[in-house]
Amino acid sequence: MLGGSALLTLGLTQSANAAVGNLDLNGRVFTDPARWSCHTGGALNLIVHNYTNSPVVVYDQPACAGNVIGIVGPASNGFFPRGWSVRVMQ
Repeated sequence: MLGGSALLTLGLTQSANAAVGNLDLNGRVFTDPARWSCHTGGALNLIVHNYTNSPVVVYDQPACAGNVIGIVGPASNGFFPRGWSVRVMQ
């Protein structure tokens, strides 16, 4: 029985390099996004639904460039009229 429980445990482990959950940017969903990854939601009027266990930083330019204009914590939402992209943090 030990082998079965060990196998079950291995199947449930999550990568330390990924945030657990879904990140929704203007309706585009990223499941278990990699930490430090950058995701572009589109030009302006960025709606962020962060259903992961990591905060995301919002930028006013594509490719996580430009100025930081906000942070959306885990299990939180945000609307950014000048938002463009987000970076998943640790």
